[in-house]
Amino acid sequence: MPCPEIHSVLDQYRDLESRTASLMQGVCGQLCRACTASCCRVEICREALQSPFLRAVQGTSTDFDDRLGFRGCNGCTLKAGRPPVCHAYVCHRILAGQSDDVRYAIECLGDLVGFMGTGVWLGRHLVEMLADSDLHASNMPMFLSRMKTAATALGLLDAALNHDGKLNAQDLSVLALIRKP
Repeated sequence: MPCPEIHSVLDQYRDLESRTASLMQGVCGQLCRACTASCCRVEICREALQSPFLRAVQGTSTDFDDRLGFRGCNGCTLKAGRPPVCHAYVCHRILAGQSDDVRYAIECLGDLVGFMGTGVWLGRHLVEMLADSDLHASNMPMFLSRMKTAATALGLLDAALNHDGKLNAQDLSVLALIRKP
């Protein structure tokens, strides 16, 4: 990759994306496994191949199927480098019946991966870069700051979703950076 600064933070980004997906899987997995509808679309999977940033995050070649995209027997086969919409989409069945705090926490969790890259490349999202050569125009201080905020938010969301489901005023002020209440 032409931009060593981006290359040096890819491991951190991968870790945050993976931890976000793991928490979402813990929250939604049981319902998703029982669902017969597929929320995954091959067109969205193609975005993971078209984005220089997402390809860099993926790191190694991945098996893309023209009919299934990256869908496997147990969901997406991409461990990292998914388009942000893959994280952001949360089925209404998952949100139905949740308390306001839990619903908001789930929605924030869905927005976390997209938040990290928003506005980082020429005021646009990192996934919108058109070529590897566009990486030099990324705002690395902004990207690093957003990843730091995302890591803090992820810790708060993990605590809320795996423990009491409550968000205090301080938690909400951090999460408001990710998603407006």
